[in-house]
Amino acid sequence: MVDSTAYAELALSHIRYLSETIGGRGSTTHQERQGAQYACDTMAGARIPSRLEPFRSGRSTYRPFVLAFGAALISTALYFATHFRLVALVAGAISALSAWGMFAELDFSSNWMRKLLPTGSSQNAVGVVQAKKNRRHRIVLLGHVDTHRTPVFYSSTTWHKLFVALVGGTFISLAVSAVVYILLAVTGWVWLHWALIVATAVQLFALVLCVHADITPYSPGANDNASGVGTILALGHRLAQYPLQHTEVWLVADGCEELGCYGAAALVDQHPDELRNATIIALDIVGAGDPAFLINDGLLRKYPVDSPTLSIARQVSKDHPALRAFEHAGIAYTDSAVLLKRGYRAFTIDALPREEAGAVQWHQMTDTVDRIELDCLRRVHEFVWNILTGI
Repeated sequence: MVDSTAYAELALSHIRYLSETIGGRGSTTHQERQGAQYACDTMAGARIPSRLEPFRSGRSTYRPFVLAFGAALISTALYFATHFRLVALVAGAISALSAWGMFAELDFSSNWMRKLLPTGSSQNAVGVVQAKKNRRHRIVLLGHVDTHRTPVFYSSTTWHKLFVALVGGTFISLAVSAVVYILLAVTGWVWLHWALIVATAVQLFALVLCVHADITPYSPGANDNASGVGTILALGHRLAQYPLQHTEVWLVADGCEELGCYGAAALVDQHPDELRNATIIALDIVGAGDPAFLINDGLLRKYPVDSPTLSIARQVSKDHPALRAFEHAGIAYTDSAVLLKRGYRAFTIDALPREEAGAVQWHQMTDTVDRIELDCLRRVHEFVWNILTGI
């Protein structure tokens, strides 16, 4: 019987290199490319054919929202400076455009904000372990290399709850502003100004948070998500030694997940025929707590994981109770969200403390290797391996 502890220790060594030797791996940065090259070289060292696949991406998580909120606030300032009904109509159109842009950005769709902002270069590191005999199945293990900035609203559970509420609240404020401006243009009812004042306060607060977030340093990202990449590389080492009979496994360390799943989208764009019927498993934040899997994914809009895919993870969880794996609803978004939206068979494995999901370290400078739990890595490794051998 194979000792999975050795593979967990191997994963930990990869986590240490990514988070300490390379450090923060901001999307489209040189450090992100170093992380992808390290993954590629590690796979090649295990005699797994590997390559880097480049793609273009946005360069900031927060600049699209700064653009949307800024446009809405400027139009509001112009209206209050003139009180012209024609300006109200223009301001209403801009608020509606900002609301649509915000929703599209949070739903991984092309929008006017992306078209106006600069792009950068990123890459996916892709390795393929062939099936031992004739291939019947294809599985993709996906883990993002890049790390997030470290804004204040990820510093505590309370701050994060406030941020989640603010995301929805800001979208609503933009939509309400659009309606109010149209009413002002048609009726001239000045008593509606109070609604604009409230909406403007929400948008201004969100703008300040986004501007601040975009100048914070990048997290070292030991758990989010060197743990996912490290686990995939360790699984690749095991697969190279013990290839599956009829299942081909792709190992992908993707880029720019933190900006809106650009790397996952690029992967399926570049391999639409090969991956259309594959099972894609994202590993994201798997370094502490108990193994878990998501039943839905997304931010504003939640995309459900299809039942046949969920049944695989549920059966493994049932058959191996010692792994203590459980299921839960998505907290934010992972790479699976954009894949589910596009109709691919995908789901995400993560790890969370049972008692308090918010206790997990992410998007902070405290996301360091000393907080990684070897036993969690071991159980995640076994959980994924049993899924691989069970398909």
